[in-house]
Amino acid sequence: MNNIFGGSPPAVILKIAIASVCVGLLLAITGMDPMMVWEDAFATIGNVWGWAIDWFAWAGKYLIMGAIIVVPIWIVVRLFDVLFGGSKSS
Repeated sequence: MNNIFGGSPPAVILKIAIASVCVGLLLAITGMDPMMVWEDAFATIGNVWGWAIDWFAWAGKYLIMGAIIVVPIWIVVRLFDVLFGGSKSS
């Protein structure tokens, strides 16, 4: 049972209870309620998700723009290497 709780169950329950009271007092002092915390948490997750999608859209545009130049050059270099470079062991 100690492995599941990370210590003796009564000690872990007491630590969780003390931490819960401290966090509850802190929330009460700041004027927050539990529903506000949950709503803000979900809004924050949504905001982070939106930022990630925006970043990938931004990075994707530049990836494609760069690939339009880099990939054909890479293909030409590889073709010249195969045709005129001989067999080099890497």
